Amino acid sequence: MEVHELKSKQWFTPVRFSHLTKHAGVGAVVRDQNDLLIFVKDTSTWPLKYLTKLHAVERVKRHLEITSDLMLPPQASIDGDSNLKIKGGTIPTLRFPNWTRCDNCNVLYFKPWANTNADISQKITCSSCSKGSLSQVTWCAVSSHGDLMDVPWHYICHRKSNTAAQQQCRHNTHEAYLKLELNERGRWEIHCKKCKATEQIDGTDFHHNTHKQPGLTERKPVGVDQITYTVMEVNDPRVFSAMSERALVIPPESNVDKESLVYKLMQQSQLVAAIKGAKRNLQKQREKKKAMRELKCTEEELFAALNEIDRDKSANNISFDDITSADMISDEFEALTTEQEFSSNADFITTHLTGEWQSYLQSIAESDGIRIESNLVDKLVAVNRLRVIEVYKGFQRAASDVDEFDPIPTVNPDFTGSIGWLPAVELFGEGIFFTLNHTCLEKWEEQALIRLRASEIETRYQDSEIALPDEATPTSRFILLHTIAHAFIRELETLAGYPAASLQERIYSSSEGKMAGILIYTAVPDIAGSLGGIVGQAKPSRFMRLLDAVFRQIEWCSMDPVCNDIEGQGPSWLNRAACHGCVLIPDTSCSYNNVFLDRVFIKGKPEEGIPPLREFVSK
Repeated sequence: MEVHELKSKQWFTPVRFSHLTKHAGVGAVVRDQNDLLIFVKDTSTWPLKYLTKLHAVERVKRHLEITSDLMLPPQASIDGDSNLKIKGGTIPTLRFPNWTRCDNCNVLYFKPWANTNADISQKITCSSCSKGSLSQVTWCAVSSHGDLMDVPWHYICHRKSNTAAQQQCRHNTHEAYLKLELNERGRWEIHCKKCKATEQIDGTDFHHNTHKQPGLTERKPVGVDQITYTVMEVNDPRVFSAMSERALVIPPESNVDKESLVYKLMQQSQLVAAIKGAKRNLQKQREKKKAMRELKCTEEELFAALNEIDRDKSANNISFDDITSADMISDEFEALTTEQEFSSNADFITTHLTGEWQSYLQSIAESDGIRIESNLVDKLVAVNRLRVIEVYKGFQRAASDVDEFDPIPTVNPDFTGSIGWLPAVELFGEGIFFTLNHTCLEKWEEQALIRLRASEIETRYQDSEIALPDEATPTSRFILLHTIAHAFIRELETLAGYPAASLQERIYSSSEGKMAGILIYTAVPDIAGSLGGIVGQAKPSRFMRLLDAVFRQIEWCSMDPVCNDIEGQGPSWLNRAACHGCVLIPDTSCSYNNVFLDRVFIKGKPEEGIPPLREFVSK
């Protein structure tokens, strides 16, 4: 269990590892278990001695264009329920926003906890009315440069001052004279009790001449005199958008023996550093004995492992000089479609069921009710074990001055620029992988109306502000595969008992490389992975039932005929016949923003001359 730490009163909040690359990453404002809003501090403040370097990920780094080391976040546990002693390392946070509001009289206070000895879990009573309790305001100010700051309430309230008294009213954080409340029209307003100034705050912009992040010294901007900040609620999606990427660990790195002493030493880099950094023989002997105790090895075994690391010939040091980011999808596709032997502790284990699938199809060929689309599936593979590395590359914020022609910059997890690593998590799980017959797809792709329908979505994508991974190109093949993948996830929720939000997709699509594959998997931040519920669905008889349910689902939607006939829906109209009634899934499960979906590509639309996919499948 990972723990966020609120140091001012020593309050600790547990957070899932997988959340640290999403909504609870560096730069995010999250609500802790004590109902406080807290800001996750940058990686330069993380306790280095509790970080663990990820090994056997060189190909992943090449694929994701990363040169920095990848480090697992610190792990911690609570020792005892009463004294809150923490074992391990925690990620520092701080309370943000710093302003609070009385739930009775609406008066604002700045950092009221600084002048009280109350426990962090106790509410602070308003000193103005002596009735209400103080809670943090849910408003902040952000810029499209990634900045975040408290709303300057006094300035917002008085910036349109039109009387002498209002113009002379001075800012004083030690005095409770501002009120934040809803007006008769349900809009938020800030009022000054001293000079009677008032101003609405919804969507308010203002300028500031420095970059800001909570807890950091202000920085002067480069190239501009002023930065535009926008006032918005902390739960507005524009306040924080995590930038993270995933890649599978595939052979040969997935075959690294994690039980070997060399690998264990590489994971315990502080032990190696202590041994090599010892300047006196007595100190070196002490560090060696410590390593021998922790690793449960002899001195000879320790020496041999250290020498192997020094020679740089460990199994982890495989050369990937010719690997580029463009190879990621094709390399994963090759690993998934290639039969090979795996060790029992490998991070990537597949069982190829293509032969069993083809035999099963032949055995039921004469049966009534068998869908012809089942012949479309070429290869069937059970992915018994997989390891996914998810890297947190930073975050973005968006103010109202965002220029559609000027991309929003990404803020690195290290605000100070003083460290050379990125936070990452490793997820373990299982899945089903299958490919579609390339010959059938080529015949289908030749249809002019199908190409035209895909090109319309591609044009809309080029005119939109949406940015997706490079492999997500709205070709007819990708849209077809993506729609089928979504239907599979929705059906697996019923047949395998997994919530749709816990499933992930990976699309392998390329006409040139003859790729047409779908990987549906679940992965959790635990070495044990999942329980085999998805792999069990790869058994040919079960997969047939799943496939039949998928294609039946695609043919009909509760929103038809509207869903079927609509010209466009979803973000930037990048979907056609696809809605929440048929193939949309939770955003956390879709790698492509829930766009590039269209059921017509599978079921056809005869009234417009678009044939169904089944017409191109060999019997």
